[in-house]
Amino acid sequence: MKTTLHQIILLIAVMLLVQNLPGQTGMSFYDSVLIIKPKEYKNFYKFSDGGAKEIQFTNKNPKLVKNRPNSGLRDFGNGTLTALTGLGFNSEADGFWEVEGTIKCNDTLPDWSVKLFCEGYQTKDRERIKNDDGSWSVDTKETNFYYWDKNANGLLMEGTDTIGIFMIIMNPREDTLLKHLSANIFEQQETPQNFNSKNHRFFRGMPAPYIDYATFGNFRGKNLVMIRNSSDRKVWIYMDDLLTCMLQSDIKNSEVNKKNSQFSYLFINSNIPSADRRNQFRLAILSRFLLNSFLLK
Repeated sequence: MKTTLHQIILLIAVMLLVQNLPGQTGMSFYDSVLIIKPKEYKNFYKFSDGGAKEIQFTNKNPKLVKNRPNSGLRDFGNGTLTALTGLGFNSEADGFWEVEGTIKCNDTLPDWSVKLFCEGYQTKDRERIKNDDGSWSVDTKETNFYYWDKNANGLLMEGTDTIGIFMIIMNPREDTLLKHLSANIFEQQETPQNFNSKNHRFFRGMPAPYIDYATFGNFRGKNLVMIRNSSDRKVWIYMDDLLTCMLQSDIKNSEVNKKNSQFSYLFINSNIPSADRRNQFRLAILSRFLLNSFLLK
């Protein structure tokens, strides 16, 4: 009964929202699909659209592809000197980060592989510490820095086929490529603190609702744009400049009652053929993967 009541509330909200959707040229009808995130599962969602469905995403450990030669030998040497002398050493490795993940539907649909790339580096701080048994060892602390606003991009793979490629944009309010869409999405809202490479710790410690971002690229031969407005936690997805769906993401905020925090919904163009609707759900979950990647430490 509680879920049914929540569905009714969401449907009312959707009916109000459809009157003010930006970019709705050529779109007549929308379907609202409730998406439930069971509390016991991380990044796992359930919904009903032509039958019960599941979808989830996973992040793999990020990998730093280093530009400097012999960095492994340098790390080994610094660690050895720390162990022998007790002096602390710092090391730094430049390069670019490769962040991988998957989007799975747990059915006959093939998995999607996601790869994101951005500039960045890693620092290692070493300190000689005394163990409880009187012996000495080296404690190493690694810190990763991701420059998502510097030449960051991504690609989507289905099996061995590349089905999507896109650039990552961390200032969607101001980017000239997106102005014709973002002007409505961010209309009359206060501009948050900008993210830039000089402030590479910007995301750290910040709750996920306060990150704006966008992607601009191509998906299965069509122009693809995704724009996230952190103020209302919505992601707007456009194909060839037409709004195909909108995700109201699940809420994780101390101001929201915990029992309501696992619900979200997808607002999808009902004119999209059934064979393509699942792509919209997967693209919506891709937006969650992106947000999760931006919060990596």
